[in-house]
Amino acid sequence: MMEFPKKYKFKDSEPKWQEFWQEQNTYIWDKDIDRKNTYVVDTPPPTVSGQLHIGHVYSYTHTDFVVRFKRMRGMNIFYPMGFDDNGLPTERLVEKKRNIKASTTGRKEFVDICHEVITDEEEKFRQLFKSIALSVDWNIEYRTITDESRKISQMSFLDLIKKEQIYRASEPMLWDPVDQTALAQADIEDKEKQSFMNDIKFFTEDGTPIIIATTRPEMLPACAAVFYHPDDERYNNLAGKYAISPLFNVKVPLLSDDMVNPEKGTGLVMCCTFGDQTDILWWRKHHLPCKIILTKYGTISDIEFDDNCQDIAKANKFTAELRGLKINAARKKILELLAAENLLVKQEE
Repeated sequence: MMEFPKKYKFKDSEPKWQEFWQEQNTYIWDKDIDRKNTYVVDTPPPTVSGQLHIGHVYSYTHTDFVVRFKRMRGMNIFYPMGFDDNGLPTERLVEKKRNIKASTTGRKEFVDICHEVITDEEEKFRQLFKSIALSVDWNIEYRTITDESRKISQMSFLDLIKKEQIYRASEPMLWDPVDQTALAQADIEDKEKQSFMNDIKFFTEDGTPIIIATTRPEMLPACAAVFYHPDDERYNNLAGKYAISPLFNVKVPLLSDDMVNPEKGTGLVMCCTFGDQTDILWWRKHHLPCKIILTKYGTISDIEFDDNCQDIAKANKFTAELRGLKINAARKKILELLAAENLLVKQEE
């Protein structure tokens, strides 16, 4: 009778069995078997942006549990593995690894370097997935950077155009002013920072002061409306009226919306295009004008005022002091201007 070792030597056993499974084509997909008996896995390719971690192992083993169950039930398994190596996260990895910047490196040279770096990184990914015995078919591995993947992506896009399921429109977007590129939400990392709630004095058309609270005073030139909660009795008398913005003297509507938190700040909030996601929602819902005050470099732009501005000369004077400033500098400057005009009521940390 064979004796089992007192201690399982996994470092010896794993390579042995992995090699055996590979030689026996244990996990290979048979393309000749009828589609009805095939179980297809649309494997989400891991982004080549750094080291894999326990989260990758955790999520990919979930899929593998299902695949193994289906395989034991006699199904033909189409289970590929891919690498998402054609995007901004990969570019950042390459810049970090080689201490270069895409913006100052020639396009062809940078692409060539990307191919070099991702080849090494993907081998690390491959070895990790093999070490945890994912039962993927490595014969149908794919990469999003290849000509084939890009061709398929472009063909799919053209197909959607033909089906009239794609349109072009001017919409708010996430933008990186340093690298001059659009960003996906997944590229964004939230970070809490210390800030101030600023109470700023607006006026109604008859000269009555009203106080709005904001953490983004630098967006004041882009103010398109002032909102209050419909159940807030303090401001019911404002229905149908207009407010005059401080410094720039622009007439904006006073509107009610149940997204306003009456317990936050003064219960009055300005909607600017665009300070946050709520501004975007209000802009769409209430059909507000879009006032763009930031350049693609993240600085205050030349601001044009329309007929709703009651003193264009004065507005232009204040705009000139903000033009070209980045966000933090513009915030500091506009608070100074508000304070000098006795329009900054108070600040709270």
